Amino acid sequence: MNSQFSKSRINKIIYKIKNNKKIQYFILICLVAIALMVFVFGFSKEQTEKSVSTDFVTNYVDNLENKLSNVLSKVNGAGKVSVIITVESGMETVLAMKTTTKENLNGKIESETTPIVINGKTVVVKELYPKIVGVLIVADGAKNISVMTRLQQATVSLLNININQIEILAT
Repeated sequence: MNSQFSKSRINKIIYKIKNNKKIQYFILICLVAIALMVFVFGFSKEQTEKSVSTDFVTNYVDNLENKLSNVLSKVNGAGKVSVIITVESGMETVLAMKTTTKENLNGKIESETTPIVINGKTVVVKELYPKIVGVLIVADGAKNISVMTRLQQATVSLLNININQIEILAT
């Protein structure tokens, strides 16, 4: 008796939905809202991880630019100095790895390399900062060749980059 009652009740609900445009629109809006929430919150962790990495690199580069601007502005005759640094990529993390070798049933030796994990955390050997690919320096005193040379040499020394990665302009 209960199954007949519930079937007839379900049929009445379906009939009301089919014949009422307002209910159909409401259901459609609810489904779209649910789909959007799944889409937005489903990808938020990945975007957050990328955002944290990007923020770190941006802060690192901004810090380098500020330090270099401050130091270069102290060069005799340089005047006001602005610096822009471009980097190749983000941070690179080198993990500690272990390699295990086994002999399979056919007598072939197989090796497998996996990260070392201690207390649930992967062991990091080192973190490599982004590689600097170019530096632009704009300085009031760069019209003077000796000032330009000193700015160039200081930048090469401080950032450990090639001289051809530096462009110096006068204001």
